[in-house]
Amino acid sequence: MELYPHQVEVSHKIQEKINSLALAILQAPERSGKTLATIDAIENLPCVKKALWITKKAAIDGIKSDLKLYDAQKDYTLINYESIHKIDEAFDLIILDEFHYAISSYPKTPAKAKIIRDRWFNTPKVLISATPAPESASQWFHPLWLCAAHPFSKYKSFYKWAKAGYVSVKQKHIFGRIINDYSNARSQVLDEVKEYLIQLERKELGFKYEPEIVQHYVPLNEETQSNLNRFKISRVIDNYFADTPLKLINGLYQIECGAVKVGDEYFDMGNREYINYIKQHWGDTKDLAIMTRWVGQRQIFEREFKNALILSSHAHAEGIELSHIEHLVIASMDYSTARFQQRNARQASAKRQTPIKVHILMARGWVSEAVFNAVAQKHQDFKARMFLKDIEY
Repeated sequence: MELYPHQVEVSHKIQEKINSLALAILQAPERSGKTLATIDAIENLPCVKKALWITKKAAIDGIKSDLKLYDAQKDYTLINYESIHKIDEAFDLIILDEFHYAISSYPKTPAKAKIIRDRWFNTPKVLISATPAPESASQWFHPLWLCAAHPFSKYKSFYKWAKAGYVSVKQKHIFGRIINDYSNARSQVLDEVKEYLIQLERKELGFKYEPEIVQHYVPLNEETQSNLNRFKISRVIDNYFADTPLKLINGLYQIECGAVKVGDEYFDMGNREYINYIKQHWGDTKDLAIMTRWVGQRQIFEREFKNALILSSHAHAEGIELSHIEHLVIASMDYSTARFQQRNARQASAKRQTPIKVHILMARGWVSEAVFNAVAQKHQDFKARMFLKDIEY
């Protein structure tokens, strides 16, 4: 098949870095054709006969489709990160696709990163992600620690690496405890990434429009506000008991959105502020897609909307094509900044003829606004303490 010029260029750069450095890191935006570019590189690397491609479960069918489209001739094994313990054989190349998803956490070593290092430490690797270190440069450590070709691999642990001067460690008081904050990585981290990095920007691909975030504040009725205030004090509503900070946060957010999960059931709270707001502003058409974080909220939306496409803001943050959708509304947000960035690009396409606006709904002063402030504005994963800092627990 014939690749786009930018895919050919990316393929050549991957081949060059694998041949000279045994490691290539591809940072390219969503919907940029990075999978086909990587396949082309593999097919043209004489040293590779057998490749292991590790990715998210939801992405496997898409990669299989691209392998078939390309008519790939080499031996590929595709597996998701949750199943890598089942594979223990030799390969000529490892592809870590969407590596931010499974092996970038710190300071403790992710179990999946340890498996990869133990089994394929010396195997050349291609790392792929649109959002490799969305919160902190400290997230670069473990993906590179499992690569023998990178200098970070000489450190026995994240703590040893941080102590070597890569991180300015600070202390924070959280819920009465003092903890070390390792997020303030120094600039030298990126200096040691650059040699292996291949970057591609959306503007190089002929994309006319970039996603624009639009905030919407939804007024809550008196009953919903009363339920929120009462739950914040009592920690109990409809047999839902918040005995941890995270359960309190999740409970508050679910009350905002109209349904609370108790056990395996979802209780409809009856409030329809978000639904009414959406119908007033965008109606109920096939040009509308709505994403929700909470399953209970999604079930209500599926009953209330007859034409709009109802999706998960978690599961559908990646791997879904929405360039044909005119209006994308996020009715409740996932807590991950990486998925926030991935989700916003679902409508991006070189063929897109209208501006891309991602509409995010929230209630002023409640959890939804705190999630937006952390994830969208500060580029941090949302944590319970970000909302509960002024509340005794």
